[in-house]
Amino acid sequence: MKTMFRERNWDTQIITKKMMATYYTQRKDIIRGMETEKIRREWPFLFEMPGLQAHFRALTGVQLEGTFFETVKNKSHRILAYMDTLNNEKQRKTARVLAQIEVAKKDTKSKLPEMPGLVLLLLAYFGEDDKQMFFQVDDTCLPSEVPTSDLPASPCIIFCGDSLLTASRLMLSIDKVVVTEQQTNFVEALLMMFASYYCLNIHYPSELGATLEFLQRCIFKINPDKGTKFFPSFLQLLILNGENKMQLLCQKFSVTSMSTAAQSSFSTFDS
Repeated sequence: MKTMFRERNWDTQIITKKMMATYYTQRKDIIRGMETEKIRREWPFLFEMPGLQAHFRALTGVQLEGTFFETVKNKSHRILAYMDTLNNEKQRKTARVLAQIEVAKKDTKSKLPEMPGLVLLLLAYFGEDDKQMFFQVDDTCLPSEVPTSDLPASPCIIFCGDSLLTASRLMLSIDKVVVTEQQTNFVEALLMMFASYYCLNIHYPSELGATLEFLQRCIFKINPDKGTKFFPSFLQLLILNGENKMQLLCQKFSVTSMSTAAQSSFSTFDS
């Protein structure tokens, strides 16, 4: 696979087959704590869409891209419409994001800004820090010029330019390492960022826990009967302080919220 990767001789079916054949070896390397940079050298297709999708499906049973598009087709406009109905003073941030989405749609003459806008709306709704998920650099910034020391350690989408809503150049970082250097599609970058938490056995950071949990349950339809990718201490904080918002949004879009088992225990797909 390393030779195939270097030669850019990529056949999606062959990549998927080889990733599945070596899946347990990949899991062994990941679970024993191999550093991200070394995993990237050993399993380069784990950081490209075809290989990441194959690993994610083997791990979770979920078809990453297909599930996402099916759900977004049915629910994205409902979520946007619901955010537009909020009139609580605390929801000023969501109103600001909605206005920015409309401006970006006019500027680009397309609906493409709606998808990054949807994620920004969720972050605003849950009161979470978008800078932990998205990192801005200059439009001409090269991967080697990204100030990696300033990046969050958790998976992060780096966007080039003035606004995430209109960015046409994106990168992905994990553990402060730029692992995907050329992305032009926000949806693909989002899918890869989310899947990285599962494939690389990374816990959701407390700063993004509610947004990622909602994406997991509502968008990607991963509703385990027990366990969560929150750290236990943050899970307790969510139950005490943020459960009402999570419950409300989950119920609004007909998804299972955190079960009693999830609230009282912690596990991952590898436990």
